[in-house]
Amino acid sequence: MNYNIRKATQSDVIGCRLLADYANELMLKRNNPQWSCGYPEIEILYDDVKKEQLYVAYEENELIGMVVIQKSKDKIYEKYDFWSEGPYLSVHRIVSKRSGLGKYFINMAIDMAKEIGANVRLDTHIKNIHMQELVKSLGFVEVGETEQGYIDNTLAITYELVL
Repeated sequence: MNYNIRKATQSDVIGCRLLADYANELMLKRNNPQWSCGYPEIEILYDDVKKEQLYVAYEENELIGMVVIQKSKDKIYEKYDFWSEGPYLSVHRIVSKRSGLGKYFINMAIDMAKEIGANVRLDTHIKNIHMQELVKSLGFVEVGETEQGYIDNTLAITYELVL
């Protein structure tokens, strides 16, 4: 891979919003209503930039991917007690226009977690088979279900990689 991956800036937000539309369209074609149209909202992306947790990938001048790697506690995850003890990173809002980039993003989060002695947590819609297969191939274990506010009211399958 010959991508430029870096923390996002405010100037990336509009492109990230359009990238999310691309992802939503793809997920709907796969019968996965994980994201409602318009998610993540611009305000969420600006907040991700402010918190320095949104990363973007460019190929030449084209925005081809994004991921949120959250180092702070996840409000939704904190409601559940099936996790292992200790610090963790959360991975959210992965979008990739290139094969292998999603895996690269998750491995990037794993490397960050190893540096600080943390585990990695993430979740996905029950119909997001692609993401489920990817995280299982990287050693993540299903630990439970969380409520994520999906438009079809299903619960998210949650995964953790204990490092």
